[in-house]
Amino acid sequence: MRTYDEALAAARDESTFSNSSQWEAWSAKNCNRCFWDKPARQGDAVNECPLILIALEGKRPAEWLTETEQQEIHADYTCTEFRGEDDPDPEPRPVPTPPGQGELLPREPFEGHRMLTPLQPAATAAASQRGDVR
Repeated sequence: MRTYDEALAAARDESTFSNSSQWEAWSAKNCNRCFWDKPARQGDAVNECPLILIALEGKRPAEWLTETEQQEIHADYTCTEFRGEDDPDPEPRPVPTPPGQGELLPREPFEGHRMLTPLQPAATAAASQRGDVR
């Protein structure tokens, strides 16, 4: 899990939930069962999940992905840092390269969280007029 400052720097400047009911429903389904928020639920406010703090500040953490960026209802995020509450090893592990399999490129630069920006309708229309879009 990234630190608060690292996660804040990567967060998108947009509201995460439109009202407190959406937040309550989503956190009950995710945060209330997650390893990273377990200390906060046990009274340790110092070690609470930094992603929750970022969301409560009105930004969307890069770790919270939507099914599509065009989605209107923002209650269906997928948290890439979610780990079960009783998970003995909460750190995510990449799928190892099979024995005897060569690698063309190193994996490290391509691992991590990335946020895609939605297509702009005007730019897409202009590109299709030029013949750039297939």
